Amino acid sequence: MKKHLVIIIILISFKSFACDCVIKRLSDWQKSELENSECIFIGEVIEVNEADLTFKIKVTESLDGGDSIGNVYVGKNWKYCSPYVEKNGKWIVYGNMEDGFLRLNMCGISRSFDYPIVNPLPPSPELYEKKITEKEKKKLIEKLRAENMKIALSDLELEIIALRKKRDDE
Repeated sequence: MKKHLVIIIILISFKSFACDCVIKRLSDWQKSELENSECIFIGEVIEVNEADLTFKIKVTESLDGGDSIGNVYVGKNWKYCSPYVEKNGKWIVYGNMEDGFLRLNMCGISRSFDYPIVNPLPPSPELYEKKITEKEKKKLIEKLRAENMKIALSDLELEIIALRKKRDDE
């Protein structure tokens, strides 16, 4: 009995560390990020250190007018939540400074230009039909990925245009 109780406590404690990022409309996320971020910029991740969960990101364009071009922030990844910086590349960043580190907003929409998908399209019901072959399933998955990427790149472009306009109007 004690063994079962210990297992239950461990499982509950893991759940308390997990993120529960509610999927919502991108426009709602964008509004929330604008209201809750002190740093909004496009940057180039120039270094990632998996050992201490840090990364360095260089500001290439300030989208809120508050970040100096060329400034390098040391960011810190959340251990359990997205977004998570794991490789070099171009990012749109929404974050806050915490204990000297840039922290991307938990469950936020900071994202890589290489993989800008925020709200993926749900899988096609055809994927669950037993009538189609594995080859057909793979083809459907690739089509869905391509559609998700096309939508995400368009959303990212429109988001950046809107942020630039807002910055320039202020």
